[in-house]
Amino acid sequence: MKSCISVFIALFVFNCFVLDVSSRKRFTFKKFKKFSWDNCGKPDAPITVKTLHVYPNPIPSPGYILAPALVTTSIDLLSPLPVNLTLEREVDGAWVKIPCVDDLGSCYYPDACNQLVQLFMTMTGLCPPGVHISPCICPLKAGDYVWPSTGTYIPDFSLSDRLTHFRFQIILGNSEKELGCLKVNFSVISILHYQHNEM
Repeated sequence: MKSCISVFIALFVFNCFVLDVSSRKRFTFKKFKKFSWDNCGKPDAPITVKTLHVYPNPIPSPGYILAPALVTTSIDLLSPLPVNLTLEREVDGAWVKIPCVDDLGSCYYPDACNQLVQLFMTMTGLCPPGVHISPCICPLKAGDYVWPSTGTYIPDFSLSDRLTHFRFQIILGNSEKELGCLKVNFSVISILHYQHNEM
C-alpha cells in the first residue's frame, strides 16, 4: 500500500529532455513527454491537490526524488476510505493497464485511511494535524496537508526501455460518494539500462 501511495504522491513538472550518448560519448538531448497532473474530480470535490512537483524529471530508477505537494480536504476523512488506483504504461504508442499484483499496480483498496495517516507520519515523523493518537490513526481532520520535500528513494523497476511513460488515476471514495480524483502523467528513466548501454 505504501508503495502505491508513494507513487501517487511521488510523481512530478516541466518539458525536459533525456540524455542520449553518441558514439563520441558527448551528450545530446531527446525530448520526452512532460510531466502533468490534473484534479479530475467534480468542482465541489472535498479533496483537491493544490500543488504537486517532482524533481528530477524524468524520475530516475533507481534514485532519489523530491516530491513536495499540498493537498486540502474540506471534510474529515473517516474510515473506511476506499481508494481506486488505475496505473497504465505506454507500449508502442498504446496505453496498457498494469494489473494489481501484491497490492501494486491497478488496485482497489477498500479502506486506505489508516495507511495514508501512517504514510504521512513515516515521511514527516509526525502525526497529521489534529491526530494525536499513537500510533497515528484515522480520522484525518479537514485542512491543508503539506507533503515534505524530503528525498524519497525510487527502487530499480527493471524496465526494459531506457525511458518509459506512465499515467495513473487515483479516486478517493466510491461511485456513491467520490471525494477526490487525480490524474498524473510521468516518465521514468532506467539508470541501470542507461549505464549498461553506455558501456
